[in-house]
Amino acid sequence: MRGKIHSKTKNRFKNTIRGVIKGFSRKVLVYKNPIKNECKNCYFDKLTGRSTGRCRWTIEEVEAKNDSTMYKWFVKGRCPICNGKGYLEVKRKVWTSCLVTWEPNMRFDNAITYTPAGVEGATLVQLKTDPKHYTLFKDCVSIVVDGLECKLSKPPILRGLGNQSVLLVVAFTTEKLGMDSDEIIKGY
Repeated sequence: MRGKIHSKTKNRFKNTIRGVIKGFSRKVLVYKNPIKNECKNCYFDKLTGRSTGRCRWTIEEVEAKNDSTMYKWFVKGRCPICNGKGYLEVKRKVWTSCLVTWEPNMRFDNAITYTPAGVEGATLVQLKTDPKHYTLFKDCVSIVVDGLECKLSKPPILRGLGNQSVLLVVAFTTEKLGMDSDEIIKGY
């Protein structure tokens, strides 16, 4: 007997789980590592990782180029293009569909509790998604779930039957949800 679970059963399980994830999923914003390009207006110091505060161009060269948006001459100090960073940063973001569970360790209620004292709980979030997003979540900077910025608490995990079923991502947040006007406050 080769395997205990037949391949049809594995495929049926995989398709069912993916159907559940697709049906109950919400859009989640994932911020990837930004692209950093060296500033063309000032010199970059590789030792400190910042701008040297010296312009690459003379005022005559800037006037000859006639491009005031990309090249701005300055005497000394902070570069007006990169604000002294030495590089220009391009943020990259991707929307994915995930099954979202706030506070997965709580058994009965996984929502945020609104009390007269304020908002409590729900700082841990568990996301279930397609395994094809493994490298996206592994290399991400942050995740925005329900308007809250979250950080990964541990690397993503592949779970389920077969070699690929569900990608499990656990993240946490220190932010709190804003109060809505239609919320129900518990009376203690």
